[in-house]
Amino acid sequence: MKYRCPRCAFGRLHVIQRSYVRRMGRQLVTVPGFRLWRCDFCGYTRYDAASLARIETLLGPDITAGDAATSFLAPRTEGPAKRGPHRWSS
Repeated sequence: MKYRCPRCAFGRLHVIQRSYVRRMGRQLVTVPGFRLWRCDFCGYTRYDAASLARIETLLGPDITAGDAATSFLAPRTEGPAKRGPHRWSS
């Protein structure tokens, strides 16, 4: 499927794979090969909705609370989710 970038409206979102890294309490959770959607023009990035749903199913809804575009019982859809990765700020 082809998705137009919601930020620049010029580029297209393509699937890439990166590591998903989040802190869960005092532990660091890392998932290698996590699917993301990135714009080929402006670099806008969103998580894959189905991948977020799998993480939530395995680790519980609290792990994606800051990122989730889906709830625990939401249907698994294909394509980019409504939320993307957050940059760590100091």
